[in-house]
Amino acid sequence: MDSEIVYAFKPIPDGDRRTMKYSQYKKHYADCTSVPGTYDKDMKTIDVIVPKGRMKPSGVRGERFRTIWLMVGDSQDEMFEQGFKAICYENAVKRAKKLYRFVETAP
Repeated sequence: MDSEIVYAFKPIPDGDRRTMKYSQYKKHYADCTSVPGTYDKDMKTIDVIVPKGRMKPSGVRGERFRTIWLMVGDSQDEMFEQGFKAICYENAVKRAKKLYRFVETAP
């Protein structure tokens, strides 16, 4: 009686195939599908399918951060100058408002 060995694999989802360190896969991409048989024992890498839409485009890629100084404080009587790293004035104000009750903004 001849028996045939059949392997069942999950279908590989649509996305970008990326080779990465196995530790990076386990830490940051565990929700993604690895490609069976692609683990390289010597290099400790594996191929992973990253679904379309999982990687969000960076809104600040290529932009330079700078320090923007604002007057902030928890009360209007005790305001002080604080520097915030941001790419623009509006982002610095947003960050300041998350940390302090009062933020002086330019008119």
